[in-house]
Amino acid sequence: MPQGGHPLSAILGLRLLHPALLAADLLQRDLPQLQGYRTIMVRKFMQAMGLGLSSVFALCLGHTSSFCKSMVFASAAIGLQTFNHSGISVNIQDLAPSCAGFLFGVANTAGALAGVVGVYLGGYLIETTGSWTSLFNLVAVVSNLGLCTFLVFGKAQRVDLSPAHEDL
Repeated sequence: MPQGGHPLSAILGLRLLHPALLAADLLQRDLPQLQGYRTIMVRKFMQAMGLGLSSVFALCLGHTSSFCKSMVFASAAIGLQTFNHSGISVNIQDLAPSCAGFLFGVANTAGALAGVVGVYLGGYLIETTGSWTSLFNLVAVVSNLGLCTFLVFGKAQRVDLSPAHEDL
C-alpha cells in the first residue's frame, strides 16, 4: 500500500517562504522612515496583520468543507503569522536590549506552556464537539486577545536599565 498524502499538502511546507516575510521586512525597515509613521504604529499594524487577519482565516478554515479552500485558508492563517516577527519580536530587543535574552526566554517559555496546554485543550474540544470548528474558534479568540493586549499596552519607549529613555 503506497504511503503519502495529497500533493497539495506540500503547500503547508512552503509557508516559510511566504511573501509576508518580504512585506513585513519592507514595512518594518523602509516605510516608517519614508512615510513618517511612528515605529509603534508600524508594529501595531504588523500585529494586526499577524494576529487579527490570520484569525479571520482561521475562522474561515473552520467553516469550509472544500479541500482547496481549506489549504488556502490554512496557508494564509499560518503565513500571516510571519508579520508577528516585525511586531512584538522586534519590540523586545528595542525596548530592553540589556535583558532581551531573558525577556525572550520568558516569552518563549510562556509560548511553550501555552502549546502544551493548547494541545490538550484542542484534543478535548475536538473529542467533545466532534468538530474542528471549535478549535479554530479558540485559535481566533486567543489571537485576538493577544492582539488587543499588544494594541493597548504596546509602547515604543525604551524601558531598559539605563537612566536615559528615548522614544523609538
